[in-house]
Amino acid sequence: MTNRSGVLISVFLAALLTACSAQSETDRPHTGTDTIAGVASVVDGDTIEIHGQRIRLSGYDTPERGARCGSVNVYQKAALALSDFMGKRTVTCTVTDTDRWNRLVATCSVGGTDLGDHMVQEGWGRDWPQYSQGRYAKEEADARAARAGIWSLECPDDLWGERTYD
Repeated sequence: MTNRSGVLISVFLAALLTACSAQSETDRPHTGTDTIAGVASVVDGDTIEIHGQRIRLSGYDTPERGARCGSVNVYQKAALALSDFMGKRTVTCTVTDTDRWNRLVATCSVGGTDLGDHMVQEGWGRDWPQYSQGRYAKEEADARAARAGIWSLECPDDLWGERTYD
C-alpha cells in the first residue's frame, strides 16, 4: 500500500505543479512583450475579444453605447467599421497593460495595419493623448479635414461624455 500511496501522491503533486505553473495571460503582469493573436470578434469600436479574452485597444476612443449624431447611431457605426476592416483575418495584439475592468490593453493590427490608425483615420475614433501620447493625432486631424466618419455628422457637444482628450 505504501508504494501505491507514494505513486498517487507523486501524480497528484505533478498535476498540481502543472496547474499552478500554467497561468493565463491575465494572471501575469504584462511587460509589453506579451502577444495574443487570433480571429477577433468586436465588442465595440475600441474593444475586441480573442480566445474569450477582452482587449481594450490602446490610444484611441470611440463613441459609447447609445451615442448618436442626429439619426446616426455612431456607436454602432464605429463597431461595424472595425468589424468590416478586421473581417475574419488574424488580429495580432501586443499587450501593454490591464485596465480597471481586467481587460487586456493592447495595440493590435491586421495585415500590418494598426487598428487605431485605421479607426481614427476613417473618422470613427479619435486620438486619446492621455494614453497615446499623440500617436493618432495626425490621423484625427486628417479625418477631421476630410470630414470622414463622425466628423461629417452633426454631433452633440457631449458626444464624448466627460472624457478629456487634451
